[in-house]
Amino acid sequence: MISRIRVVPEETPRRPGRPRKGTAPASTEEILAAALRAFAAQGFHGVSIRDLNRVLGVSHNVLHQRFGSKEGVWYAAVDWGFGAIVALVADADVPGTDPGARLRTMIRTFVGFSARNPDLGAIMSNEARQPSERLDHLLERFVRPMLDAFTPAFTDLVNAGKLDHVPLPTLYYLITSGGAAPYTNEGMTRRLFGDDPFTQKEIDRHADAVSRLLAGDL
Repeated sequence: MISRIRVVPEETPRRPGRPRKGTAPASTEEILAAALRAFAAQGFHGVSIRDLNRVLGVSHNVLHQRFGSKEGVWYAAVDWGFGAIVALVADADVPGTDPGARLRTMIRTFVGFSARNPDLGAIMSNEARQPSERLDHLLERFVRPMLDAFTPAFTDLVNAGKLDHVPLPTLYYLITSGGAAPYTNEGMTRRLFGDDPFTQKEIDRHADAVSRLLAGDL
């Protein structure tokens, strides 16, 4: 089984569950991990700061003291979560090397990270349905930089005549929505295929298959 909400490689946040009793106060990472899961499952308007405080086992004013408001919690959580994946994908592109290999590496990186952090895709789906300041934030801080990370390798392949028949938006959505779909739609995937798709071995196989389907032999 995969470990959810592991957006900070050097530290694995505690999974939210029963309130904490007789333990140290919740860390910022634990709060952000719990917030990401709550916003993914219930949407922004469905999340109650009171309930989030209860899940974390902290006093009623802790989140307001740290983040100011529910909006502050949301922005802090998505910046923490999405910032990691943008940085990883950008680092996977090495200019001057084979563009097909670069694109495949970025695809594998994105799909693998999305599998380990499916709440990010769920939040994106929730927010993409209608205009809002939150959507604007996601677009400007994370979606456009992600698109910019894929564009150089794509452009090199188009100029080489290898991807000139594929529009960039088509490729982008096939990677970000299609590649991550088994994990964003976790409930359906488990009903159809059981737990196998969520083992690390199968995640790696899926990420490699997506990269080869979309950018193989380029």
